[in-house]
Amino acid sequence: MNKSKVFCFLGILLVFGFTNCNKDSEKIVIKTNAPQEVSSHYARMTGSITSSENNIELWAYGYCLGKEPNPDMSQMQTCIYAVDPSHPDVSLPRPFDWVIPGLDSGTEYHFRAFAFITSNERPIFGEDVCFTTSGK
Repeated sequence: MNKSKVFCFLGILLVFGFTNCNKDSEKIVIKTNAPQEVSSHYARMTGSITSSENNIELWAYGYCLGKEPNPDMSQMQTCIYAVDPSHPDVSLPRPFDWVIPGLDSGTEYHFRAFAFITSNERPIFGEDVCFTTSGK
């Protein structure tokens, strides 16, 4: 096989790999509202998880909370999964309304909702929402 055929084949594989990469994140929309309530030790976050396609299956959803922007799954102590195996209702659209207790007063926090869909091994995150708890 000559070099031009090899490069052509590798180019096709490369283009296919980039165009096929995580299209599921385009099918899920995670909208997080500004915090509804913020006090010195808790916050209430609301929003929704929707899909642009009817056949998307939500496997789990939840949120990550941290003191740095864009908290993710590496901060497991602050990631909450909202699927109860005994009540696995994960239909879409899925509104969420979470009261987050145990926060430090006068502290800036970052919140991101996430969703797992059955056809993707990685979570799909919503945008980072920043809020600060009151001082006392």
